Amino acid sequence: MWKVVLPLRFVGKTVIITNAAGSVGLATARLFHGEGANVVANDDRVSKLRLLEQNLNSRFKVTSYDLTKPEAGIQLAKEALDEFNSIDILICNEGSSLGRPLTEVTSEEWDSIIDRNLTTIFHALQGVYDHFRGKGAGTVILVSSIAGRSGCGEMVDYASSMGGVLGMMKTVSREWSRWGVTCSAVCPGPIGEGDQGLKVKFKSRYTQTQVELASFRNVTADQVARVILFLASEDGKPLNGQAINVDYGLYLHSI
Repeated sequence: MWKVVLPLRFVGKTVIITNAAGSVGLATARLFHGEGANVVANDDRVSKLRLLEQNLNSRFKVTSYDLTKPEAGIQLAKEALDEFNSIDILICNEGSSLGRPLTEVTSEEWDSIIDRNLTTIFHALQGVYDHFRGKGAGTVILVSSIAGRSGCGEMVDYASSMGGVLGMMKTVSREWSRWGVTCSAVCPGPIGEGDQGLKVKFKSRYTQTQVELASFRNVTADQVARVILFLASEDGKPLNGQAINVDYGLYLHSI
């Protein structure tokens, strides 16, 4: 029996992943590394990344820059260039929430979430700008959420910042395309294993005739990561300025 061996898509490419110790970040780092990429994984949860590093042997650099700081994006890009001589792909994967109604979020808490979910991306983009413009190529993938498109009850901080991520993506795709850089976003639905929680949550809103409850499923971090890899690959090059839902159609029933 013939066995088809597909070529590795990212040999010689260097990818920076922010919030790399989260579920989507770890899955994305593993998949990129498995397809030949040099991976720079940034997160302050260094212990999780060190465990992954032990299993990957090489082509994996752990960093812990605080991207809420203006200089951190430049420093992160410099370390990636010092280690691997090039940067080809930037994955910005942020997404924190307090999970409280608007009136229960203080101004200080609001500022903290916006810093974490939006300002970090702004600084990471500033860090790679000169390199991407100079080489006339680059790929940026931002991780948003369907909450950024439809809103989400008791998550005003998260939904607002994820909507901001989409605005940033559209702006970068317009501004940077003249230098051969593409920028798109993935918008996951709820991430986890199984779907019982979603069925219970939405059963009160929809009858069986309105929407099949079986369609409400969590996506896995691995599924989100695979869409990110597609967008970063040569096959994904024609996609620019796009927001791709990864949610089994959940967004369709929330608008």
